[in-house]
Amino acid sequence: MKLKELMQEKGIQQQQMAALLNVSRASIYKYQEGKAEPNIETLIKIADFFDVSLDYLCGRQNKNLIFADSLSDKKKELIGMIKDLNDDETLIAIGFVAKLANKPINEVMEKLNK
Repeated sequence: MKLKELMQEKGIQQQQMAALLNVSRASIYKYQEGKAEPNIETLIKIADFFDVSLDYLCGRQNKNLIFADSLSDKKKELIGMIKDLNDDETLIAIGFVAKLANKPINEVMEKLNK
């Protein structure tokens, strides 16, 4: 399960996660270490909190998906336009968006090449 990784990315401590899920800190530790599995209701709460799919949370897919229903109409329109770009146009768009988001383009490209 990707709980430990997701918590580290967001800077969430075990005690905070435990309070959010209404479980013990020891349960969070066990989930992180693979020594126990949360029930389905807890899995759904974790997935909802981190805005990830259950498949991603459980390690059944390598990359996280973005669900369109969680995006504004403007972002959905942008994604629709991006889908129609060829590879060269996509690289130009990535550079432009990275600049708008104040992200170093080399970091963005490095993540894409993983």
